[in-house]
Amino acid sequence: MREFMKKYSYSAVKLFVSQMAISLFGLVLAIACAKIGKTMQVVTSIGAVVFYLFLIYTSMWEVGSKDKFGVDYGKSESKPLTGLYIGLLANSLNFLLAIVVTLGFLLGDGGILSKIGALCGTVAIFVEGMYSGLLSIHIGEVPLNSFWFSYFIITLPAIATSAVAYYAGVKGILFTKIMIPETPEEAEIRKEKKKARKDEE
Repeated sequence: MREFMKKYSYSAVKLFVSQMAISLFGLVLAIACAKIGKTMQVVTSIGAVVFYLFLIYTSMWEVGSKDKFGVDYGKSESKPLTGLYIGLLANSLNFLLAIVVTLGFLLGDGGILSKIGALCGTVAIFVEGMYSGLLSIHIGEVPLNSFWFSYFIITLPAIATSAVAYYAGVKGILFTKIMIPETPEEAEIRKEKKKARKDEE
């Protein structure tokens, strides 16, 4: 556990910082689009979520790619679930808020626990603001942000993306090359090609 935290805590913090940045972006979009209409608010929220997941993908693919180098040269063991654990660590605050919201909803009965749960629900929407437009969707007459399970569901895409992206990186699988750093092998090939072109000139 200590070795994991020492090696990957920075990656988890980086994911959380990205979350906060996109959360503010998503909240601004949701507030701006509220005057235009519910449909635009939902569409922009989906866009913010997709952008957020893309940032997670590129970041975690890079982590997996670096670990692949160590695995290929026998410097470290292959641990395909590392991305899942990093995702869980990065979303630990989200899970904690979801748990308190759930306790307030199920056990509060209008008392202090209900108020704490409601407060944590507000905080959760702030730190996961990219989902605010989606959480405003109504089921019947009740918005999704009124259901305790919504706060668990919105953590799942980030964790799943983290797990898949790391696995893709450590296995050398490319779903897209946009914003994906070169592997050491690709960098060496590029240098050799560049040198060959200079020699030809």
